[in-house]
Amino acid sequence: MINEKVFFAADGVDGPAIDFARKLAGKHGIPELPAGSFPGTADFLLRADVAGLELRSLREPGAGPVRVDFSADAIQRRARDALRRQNLVRAVGTGVEVLDATAGLGRDAFLLANAGNRIQLLERSPVVHALLADGLRRAAADQELAPIIERMQLHCMDFRHWDQERRFDVVYLDPMFPRPDKRARGKKEMVFLQQIAGEGEESDLLARALACARGRVVVKRPPREGRIDAQEPSFSYRGRVSRFDVYLP
Repeated sequence: MINEKVFFAADGVDGPAIDFARKLAGKHGIPELPAGSFPGTADFLLRADVAGLELRSLREPGAGPVRVDFSADAIQRRARDALRRQNLVRAVGTGVEVLDATAGLGRDAFLLANAGNRIQLLERSPVVHALLADGLRRAAADQELAPIIERMQLHCMDFRHWDQERRFDVVYLDPMFPRPDKRARGKKEMVFLQQIAGEGEESDLLARALACARGRVVVKRPPREGRIDAQEPSFSYRGRVSRFDVYLP
């Protein structure tokens, strides 16, 4: 379901980037604003220009936009910095077929694809899916990034509706679980995603993931957060920022 307080707007002359974004908005039923108009009830604006698609909060204009950019310095540093020794790749492995069941902005999926994995990405929020689809489109046009993007396939779908008969070597979960004592201090992107997509239910994610994983399920958590479904993992990789719990079916 689309958040009725999200609107689409195109800024500039129509071209490939704006045409692509407009088709995405139409596909997901995100209403487009006429040029120069401003709906007083809007919370977010999905804005397209010649550079691509971005999400802006109209209630917090100082927060700045959220955009998916796989060429950004931060993600490129991680992609170059001993990727195979990073806990994400140690937990998932390399050369495997991965289902990223909660894709979000796709950064972990990009790093896993860069490590040689093939990734199917599921994103249940139409707005977040549009941002991610636009980021993949731009990266696919980059000669250096295109081989990585070829290993990533995006679907707008809730994991709970995924065909359980198809199995993957690894199922990766990074659920937006409630963190009430930290939400006010959360990263801008996480706050926006929670407002747009909601926090979702964790209750059956692990069971579903285990049912369609041939090899393992990897769950990303903050270092001191409880286990998903309070179930003990087979083992974990712990870091300063994240913990990766590994469950063997």
